[in-house]
Amino acid sequence: MWPFQKTKLAAPGEFQAVIDALSEKLRNAGFVVEADRFYYLIHEFVATTSNELYGELRLALKKLDYERRALPHDIAAEVSRLIKSIDHICRWR
Repeated sequence: MWPFQKTKLAAPGEFQAVIDALSEKLRNAGFVVEADRFYYLIHEFVATTSNELYGELRLALKKLDYERRALPHDIAAEVSRLIKSIDHICRWR
């Protein structure tokens, strides 16, 4: 058995709740604009395909990842985990 526990990735059906939780964490940490962006993507953005939605989410997450130094450690770790989840779901590399 592998001695290290794998990082739990988010499944496609879990993404709305996971992004809503991330948005709430961002809002509580003072990142209101970023939180509003994720709220918009999950609740108001009209995507023609799920890949389009995942692509938009990934772009927003990568932007947060790029600005990682300003994020609290737990939020930065969650952002990295979500990027890996999207890559796994969509098989992007």
